[in-house]
Amino acid sequence: MERAILYARVSGDDRGREGRNLAGQLDMCREYALSQGWRVVDELAEDERGASSASLDLPQLNNALEMARQGVFDILVVRELDRLARGLAKQLIVEQEFKRAGVQIEYVLGEYADTPEGSLMKNVRAVVAEYERLKINERMVRGRRQKVKSGSVLANGHAPYGYKLVKDGDKTLLEVDEEKAAVVRMFFDWYVNEGLTMRAISDRLSELGAPLPSGISKNTMGWLASTVGKMLKNETYAGVWYFGKYKKRGGHRANPREHWIPVDVPAIVSRDTWQAAQERLVENKMNARRNKKHDYLMSGRVTCGQCGCKCCGSSNGKYLYYICNSYSNRETRPRDCDLKHIRAEWVDRGVWNWVEELLTHPEVLEAGFAEYQARQDEEEVPLRERLKVIDDLLAENQAQLDRLLDLYLAGDFPKDLLVDRKTRLEETIAALDKERAGLEARLNGNRLTKEQIQTIKEFAAEVSADLEAADFATKRKVIELLDIRVTLTREEGKPIAYVDWHLTEKQVGGCDPNHQCRSSSNSFGWRVWDEANSVTIVKSPQRASLLFTVRLILGHDGG
Repeated sequence: MERAILYARVSGDDRGREGRNLAGQLDMCREYALSQGWRVVDELAEDERGASSASLDLPQLNNALEMARQGVFDILVVRELDRLARGLAKQLIVEQEFKRAGVQIEYVLGEYADTPEGSLMKNVRAVVAEYERLKINERMVRGRRQKVKSGSVLANGHAPYGYKLVKDGDKTLLEVDEEKAAVVRMFFDWYVNEGLTMRAISDRLSELGAPLPSGISKNTMGWLASTVGKMLKNETYAGVWYFGKYKKRGGHRANPREHWIPVDVPAIVSRDTWQAAQERLVENKMNARRNKKHDYLMSGRVTCGQCGCKCCGSSNGKYLYYICNSYSNRETRPRDCDLKHIRAEWVDRGVWNWVEELLTHPEVLEAGFAEYQARQDEEEVPLRERLKVIDDLLAENQAQLDRLLDLYLAGDFPKDLLVDRKTRLEETIAALDKERAGLEARLNGNRLTKEQIQTIKEFAAEVSADLEAADFATKRKVIELLDIRVTLTREEGKPIAYVDWHLTEKQVGGCDPNHQCRSSSNSFGWRVWDEANSVTIVKSPQRASLLFTVRLILGHDGG
């Protein structure tokens, strides 16, 4: 009996389209597979509404490909062509990858014979799907911006705290929610007129039982200083809401201010009050740097590995600690966060010892590069396999184009038919060439060139000068130059620090203009036992990092 896997997929531009939901797709695929007498061994559902619908790097699709290579199943059942891939080149590449693994693809809606005519029909459908996707995206973007320009607020169903969404004909507007707006006015007054800190404000709001922002339960983050800080900066409360502040595709990056579209909304606080809050935020930031009572080497660079919150410096009068921001409030901390506090001395000393060892021992740096490149080789295997698939498809389509020329010269077929076929083949070759160029750029972006490695070595040598006599300010500058970051957690009761060296443009002398800068991952380390420092540096497990990462076991119990 043939073994089948069902594959369903929805993407961002499927919203509201009949029959495109995951459950409906799987039901149809299941019914089709059973009617053919196949045994369903797995069902894979891909919800990619936050990613590009044209992407090939989809978790469940890659999972299906890996199972195909392992011989887990014989047939992949998909509802229709554009559920597998949108775009001619991507459809050809995916189908060829499954074919190489010995897996047949069956479409519930659409029967395509394994003939030149069947391939042509699939190609035409793929081109139409790609055109449709681009037009839908274009219409959606243009439609959203037009709605906003007409005065509508597009908040994805979530109004800013202190407001509620209301309908006014075709428009969506913000209306003041008086219960929560009173909370907003209260903490702006405390901050501007009473001089309370954000921490004091969050504590007072928790004590009063003030309603929490939507999506945050009382047993998770609750009122934190960071929550208050974000709300104090929000210009919506002064009467202006902005659309287009961030790029949602390709990462949550800020757009230039000229790209923002302002919408007038009811103000909760006066413009003067909001402006006064901004001025105090800037002043407090400057004063915090000047009036810092204690030196924390990794200040602002430590994250809790259990709940994702930032960790801040704290003192009990005898010792300095890094403490998770959420843990400091027992009423609102996450249930699964028990990081408590970890001695800052252990963290700072362990990090600095690692940095100093890394920068002053070229052989350690060299070993790290070697393992980095080895890891890249391993991670690039699927990409290089895909590159071979693209090359084979290019050769096949080019051969068809050459044969077409022979048929044209022989005069055995109508000219119009041959010209149409020639156009299709040239479009296919152009699409495959584009995919190949993108894949090569991605592979090149994963690599550190000899020049970049040499630049990093020179950078390390320059930074490492006189490290032994470095004072706190110098150490801090080195940490910032290398963009060292720390994630603290507990494993089997022991405090653990994962230390990452992030590769920056300055360290590698900029990016190749032919492709975008990318980050990659690696881990390396060595073993040292220092009873005086109570720190062990051990081999790091696989863990995402921009360049190198190391795992430090910190002392006893964190104090």
